[in-house]
Amino acid sequence: MTRIAAALLSLLFFVTAAAAREAAPAREGHPVLWRIAGKSSTVYLLGSVHMLSPDIRWRDARIDGAIEAADAYFFETPTDNATVMRMIAEKGSLPSGQSLRAMLPEASQKDLDEDLAMLGLPEAPLDNKRPWLAEIALSGMKMIKQGTLPTAGVDMVILARAQERGRPVRYLEPIEAQIALLASDDMTAELKAFELFLKNFRQDSTLAAQLSDAWLHGDEARLTRLMLKDLDKEPGTRKAVLDDRNAAWVEVLKGVLDNESGIFLVTVGAGHLITERGVPALLKKAGYKVERI
Repeated sequence: MTRIAAALLSLLFFVTAAAAREAAPAREGHPVLWRIAGKSSTVYLLGSVHMLSPDIRWRDARIDGAIEAADAYFFETPTDNATVMRMIAEKGSLPSGQSLRAMLPEASQKDLDEDLAMLGLPEAPLDNKRPWLAEIALSGMKMIKQGTLPTAGVDMVILARAQERGRPVRYLEPIEAQIALLASDDMTAELKAFELFLKNFRQDSTLAAQLSDAWLHGDEARLTRLMLKDLDKEPGTRKAVLDDRNAAWVEVLKGVLDNESGIFLVTVGAGHLITERGVPALLKKAGYKVERI
């Protein structure tokens, strides 16, 4: 789930619904943190899991040091309420009078009913949403039922600290770029993808838990296997979602490393920092000193 998707979920539904769950034993770990040396600057790169259990302890001395030392903070894209709600209105709702249920064949309507029943959710909040936004909402609510929250996600926590410190917050891409990845121009394809999603939704999956565990323990090999298992079957999607964006972000960071002074903490989805096409590898290939700390 992207950072913007987590933010959309926070606004669409009641994330406090998870507050009544029993507290789980705290889990501690040491996610990978990268340090890149520039001419007069230092950039720290931290991979984010956008929805996490509040019981996960991921802030160790290294990460806290980078958070507190940063002169400015970078995130993927703006997720302030006004901007997100504007994008929902522009790209996330069906035209007046249209119904998501009515667009689905009978078998998919049955899947939708069973998926909503599993989550204990009413249908009404979804019925005027486009398939891509309904998919985000259902996926996110399933994760919330499993004990994770957008507000506990790494970037949300760091953003709150940046605002407390009164430090500048900057972004690697505009919100329109992330929305374009989510909201297809091909409604037929979007609807077909949603039908498949509804069909598979009730299958028990521990993928999110496995991903967060690999990230928490800095196991890049495992994280790579889990994240690319499906994406490698769709090279076009991988290119659009990861590779092209990584390359664009590297150009932004090269400008910081070459032309600015200070300490910068960059927090992006963990999938952007792995493999030879990840941001650290691309910066190293460009000649910068890149080290895992």
